[in-house]
Order: sequence, then structure tokens, then C-alpha cells
Amino acid sequence: MLGNLFCPGLLDTGPVTDTLMAVRGGMMNFYILKSPGGLICIDTGWRSACVTKGFKDLALNIRDVTAVFLTHFHWDHARSLPLFAHAEIFVGDRELPSFFIKRSIGTRHLNRVNGNQTLAMGGLTIRVIGTPGHTTGAVSYVIDDNLLFTGDTLRLKCGKVLPFLSWFNKDEKVLHHSIRKLAGIKGIECLLTAHNGLSRDVEKAFAEWGQSADDSRPGGCRS
Repeated sequence: MLGNLFCPGLLDTGPVTDTLMAVRGGMMNFYILKSPGGLICIDTGWRSACVTKGFKDLALNIRDVTAVFLTHFHWDHARSLPLFAHAEIFVGDRELPSFFIKRSIGTRHLNRVNGNQTLAMGGLTIRVIGTPGHTTGAVSYVIDDNLLFTGDTLRLKCGKVLPFLSWFNKDEKVLHHSIRKLAGIKGIECLLTAHNGLSRDVEKAFAEWGQSADDSRPGGCRS
């Protein structure tokens, strides 16, 4: 109930498409992609019991996860990293872990990616988009040119894109610039957030972010 109150639009654990699954881990979603080379996760969630149950409910084996792509190092996105012992970890090259996340990482090797990279992983194409603002080194991911995973760069309300809640953001002005960058990406068929579900009407969701080069906040349905 609290998740629906504070994070409207959260997805229940289950399929999004034939090859994309959402897992609800407390008040956030992380995502699992089935690829020819294994499973790929976008973020990890934070409640290990929820993560383990999510994989069980989806009849998937966490040991089959070959790669985890973190949008940023906040605890609700990265705390469950120890569960993914067999996976490579990818994260933005400017993102710095907190003390608590350092404990979760331990001695694991981190693959640092920048906002101009495109990687081939497990038969998928993964394009990294630098989207700082929520944190200094946050990134978003475009997978196979049509799925956009934004982490906490933005939220959805009334079907429209808004910045993530301001008191959690490192730099609001930079965040607005990042959202406008995402709004300019063509061909996206599904926009997936960490706390407010998804939108398949991506053009409508971003409609108010492509009109002006300034950093004023678009109007519409607000909290």
C-alpha cells in the first residue's frame, strides 16, 4: 500500500514483454532481460528477500544473470549486488559509491561506462546515456534501440514525464538537461522508470520537454 501511495505506477513482479520482466523490490522496480547469452539486469533492488522471491516467481535462476547495469549507486538500486555473484557489473564512470554500497561491492570489479558508449552484450545492443542530476554520474540505458531505462532521472505522473523528486536530486538544473536529452532520442517504444512504472506512449510522455531549450519545468499534472 505504501508503495502505491508514494510511488504510483509501480509494477508488480511479472512480464512486461516476452523477453522483459519487472521485479518489485519494496518501493522500486528493477528489470530482467532475457537474451540469447543469459539474463541481464537493470539495477538490482535492495531487499534481498524480494529479489530472491522475484526470481523464483518468474521461474528464473539468479545464477544465470551475466551482467548487471546500474543506473546509479543509491542503496535501493544497488544494495542487492552481492546476490549477483556471477554477473559483470556496469556503472557510469563518474558515479561514486557511498560507504554502504562500497560494502555491497566488496572486491568486485566494476566496468565503468561513459555516456557515449554502445556495448554488445548477450545478443543485445546497449547504449549508455549520461544522465546526471539525480546523482553526479547517473546513466540511463537504451536497449536494442527501443527500450529506455531511466532509473531515477525522471518519474511519470498522469502519463507525463516529470523530474524525480527534487529533495533526492544532486543538481536539479543538470537533471532537467538530462531529461531533455532523453526526450530527443528517437524510436523509443517503452520508457521504464524505477519508481513509477512505464509508458508505452513515449512521445506523449516527453511532449513538454522538447519545446524549449531553457530549464523551466514543464506544466501539466504536478505533485
